[in-house]
Formats: sequence, C-alpha cells, structure tokens
Amino acid sequence: MLIRWATENDLPAWCALATEVSPIFRHPADMGTDPEFVAYAKSKTGKYEALTALDYMSGNAMGFLGFSRTNNRITWFGVFEGYRRKGVGRRLLKTALRQLDHTKPITVETYPEDYEPGIPAKKLYRQFGFVETESGLTGPHNTPICRMTADLSGEKRGGSFHHRYPEFIKAAQEEFCPVCNDEPSPKGQNDIEVNDNVWIVAEYPGQGRLFGKMYVMPRNHEFHFEDMPGSNMATFMCEVQRVGRMLRKVTGAVKINYEMHSNSGAHLHMHLFPRYLDDDFPGMPIEYSLTEPAPYESYDEYLWFIEQMREELLAPNT
Repeated sequence: MLIRWATENDLPAWCALATEVSPIFRHPADMGTDPEFVAYAKSKTGKYEALTALDYMSGNAMGFLGFSRTNNRITWFGVFEGYRRKGVGRRLLKTALRQLDHTKPITVETYPEDYEPGIPAKKLYRQFGFVETESGLTGPHNTPICRMTADLSGEKRGGSFHHRYPEFIKAAQEEFCPVCNDEPSPKGQNDIEVNDNVWIVAEYPGQGRLFGKMYVMPRNHEFHFEDMPGSNMATFMCEVQRVGRMLRKVTGAVKINYEMHSNSGAHLHMHLFPRYLDDDFPGMPIEYSLTEPAPYESYDEYLWFIEQMREELLAPNT
C-alpha cells in the first residue's frame, strides 16, 4: 500500500468513492457528481490537503482523506468497501495528523453514537486520541453530527517533510531554497571549508553525540540524488570521499558512516558520522536526536577539531 498526495488525476477515483459512500454520508443524491463536492476535492488536491491510498500491484485507489490546515481538522474520509478492515483508514489518518498543527486542537465532524454505519470511523478516531466534545450538531443536508477533538500536543514532532510538506517542497525549488538564497545557517553549524563545489560544515554539539559529526553539501542546487547529473555526482562524491579520509585521520574513528537523507533540509547533503569503539550505538544506527552532552571536552576542543580539519583539507595531495 502506498500513501501519497492525491492529484487531479485521482479525481475520477475519488468521485467514484464519493458515489459509493453517499448513503453512509446521508447524501440525498450522488455525492460523486455533486458540483460542491467536486470543487472541494479539486481544491484539496491543489493544496496538498488530500491523501490517497493505492494498492501497489493493481494501482487501484483504496481510499481518500481530505483535511484543512487552516482549520486544523479532518474534512473528508472514506475507504472503498473492498478495502475496508485492511488498515487503509488507519494509515491515511495517521499520515494526515502528521501534517496538522499539534499545538492546537484537531477536530473532525462525524456521526452520533447511534448511527451504525458511522461506528467504524468513530472507533478509529478514538484510537488516535479523539474524544467527543460537542453533540447535537447539524451537518450538511440537516444530518445529525457530533464533533470530536484530539489533543496531540505531547507527541514528538520533527522538521521533516512528514510534518511540513508544503514548506519542504517549496524549499526544494532553487528560487526558494534557503541554502541557495544565502539564508543564515542553523545555530551551531560552522563552515570548515567552502570551495567551488561544496560546503563542508561542522556541527555543535552534533547528532549522536559523536566527535566530528559533520556534513558535505553541493554548491549546485540538488534535490533528488538520483536526478543529479553524472558529472555533478562524481564531483560531489569525490569531495565527500576527500572529507571522509581527513575526518578519519583527525578523529581516529574506526569507520565513517555516510548517510544522505535531506528529509528536513531539501537541498541534498551527505552526513558523515565518525564511529568509535565506545560510541553509544554498537550494532545499531545513529540516534540523531541525541546531542547532549556534547562529545567535546570544551567548545575550544570543537574549534580545535575545525582547525585540524582545515589544515588537513588544505594540505597538498588531499
């Protein structure tokens, strides 16, 4: 199953689902041909506010979910009958909730307790922390509804596209890229070297509490590594190799782990993680959220590390 953003190409399938669930939604006619619904669905696909679940092998749509960032709520939710009770709704709802603001209440309008066709959706909402906060309301077509609200403020959030897709995908375009527009670097990041090809950057205190954690970023704007022109890729990887060689020499690390994510900062970059006999992750990947206590005896030692790297990178034959 693939969860992705719904596009205008998915509108026929979404309308077909709306037709199927019209009786459940108590729509007096065919929701799938209702101009108001069609306009709603089209609007959502243009704002990254509509998700669809696809069956990988058949390519068929399994369900759709619409939401509103402005109003911080779930606004439409349905799964084709043939795909119910297969976890489709759970994955759609989980993904949508990531994109909403967890500092504010998240709401959804659904059916009262005595409406049997609405029980499965209401049960799912409860599993994600929703509780009924208002009853006796009237929805479209004079349908009785209630409002459920979730407080997800205690959940851990990150800066990746999973929580802020519109901002992320905008920054993936060169004209809006913070890196390409010379916006200030995040706090704790210091340039070791800047040349025609890359930025070589140190981090304090550093992900994983690893002495010498750093990254290398190409000067050309790149988003997907697989789309990088071959000549640019070769130049970039040669720079990464050069930095890794010097990093192992300066730090005494047993190995250097190379990881390319770019899930938070859309401008492609390569993380370099020195690994040591006594690091905190034997046989495991790095835990990126661990940064304290800093792996340096003092900030002066961190500055010493930067100077050592500069000297090695500037040395002949590096």
